[in-house]
Amino acid sequence: MNAQQIIDRALRLTHTNVNDYNATQSIEDLNLVYQDMVDEIVVNTKWDYFWDTGLTNTIVNQSEYVAEKLGIAPDDLDIKKINKVFVKYKSTDTYKALLSYQSPTTLTKHPDYYKANQVITQPFFYIQDNSIFIYPAPTEAIVGGLELYVIHKPAELTVASSEAQIEITPQFHKVMADGLKSYIYQSQGKINEAQVAEQDFMTWVRKMVSFMKQRYNQPRAKTITWLDNFR
Repeated sequence: MNAQQIIDRALRLTHTNVNDYNATQSIEDLNLVYQDMVDEIVVNTKWDYFWDTGLTNTIVNQSEYVAEKLGIAPDDLDIKKINKVFVKYKSTDTYKALLSYQSPTTLTKHPDYYKANQVITQPFFYIQDNSIFIYPAPTEAIVGGLELYVIHKPAELTVASSEAQIEITPQFHKVMADGLKSYIYQSQGKINEAQVAEQDFMTWVRKMVSFMKQRYNQPRAKTITWLDNFR
């Protein structure tokens, strides 16, 4: 389902029309439902579910790269955690080097020292504010030379959001309609119906997250089926 189909389903199930519950209300409340589901997934998978990768070009003698502009679409993606950093220091290298994380508070010299003198066989990175710093700095400008594996926060939905843009397995999109029902009933002053709808929604959310295992120890596609949990 896309966002509009989810909204339409919730309206149909509550016998409501767009005149009583307009598009502005529906998308605002749908995002509250979406965030509730995302939060539950985060708690159970420690953000492992919402991963992405990005590539950007290295720049000669530049150590600082703005994290939110590293070739991950969309460019303003809200990165919550950087898992791994890879850099290719020489265009002739077959593979990128994996950088280790090092806290900037443990450095004994000024960062400029590591920028020029850190050996490429022991590269490291750290994060400050909205930037990632890599040492040593690249000495060649290499297309796609810097690669990140990141955990991101899903973007807010709009009425035009497609099924693919909703970062929850499609088979659970109907659960979002169930969650939206509670907000529709609340807007109508139907408190009992809203409470029942909320309970049903949370029951389905718990079922959903039980199938969304962390993937760091086994290959799992984002799009899963009920049978996947038993393979």
